Amino acid sequence: MQVRNRMILVTVIGALLGARSTPAAAQATPNPAAEDSVRALEEARGQALMRGDTVALSRMTAVEFNELTRFGTVRTRAANLRDVSAGMLRLASVRYDSLTVRIYGDVAILQGIADNAGTMGGVPFTGRIRYTRVFVRREGRWQAVTMQHTPMP
Repeated sequence: MQVRNRMILVTVIGALLGARSTPAAAQATPNPAAEDSVRALEEARGQALMRGDTVALSRMTAVEFNELTRFGTVRTRAANLRDVSAGMLRLASVRYDSLTVRIYGDVAILQGIADNAGTMGGVPFTGRIRYTRVFVRREGRWQAVTMQHTPMP
């Protein structure tokens, strides 16, 4: 599992470094339509989480997705989808704030703040996280490949 997670990170870093191979691509390319589509996908993801819609979530999430949690653990796409479908993870509310998107060719980096409330394993939780989610555009659509979040006071 650790090797796979490292490979995902290497792939994302490689994609970003590859974008730096020419001076014009060294910086994020402003693309309001693509940025808006990533923000809309993030909003749709939050709604799918609240509905427990694993079909929609699986379409939005790459097979190699992993999440670096606020507790320092790594969760895979399979674990996320399993927890949602089994009702282990239930979100009652999701609010996003300060979402920014940078586009590097077929890679998008979204950063923002999420204020979530719900239950995990029957234990209630609430709170804000600052997070980064990385997307890759494949076959004309964005898919999340990794996420990292940090709790906020």
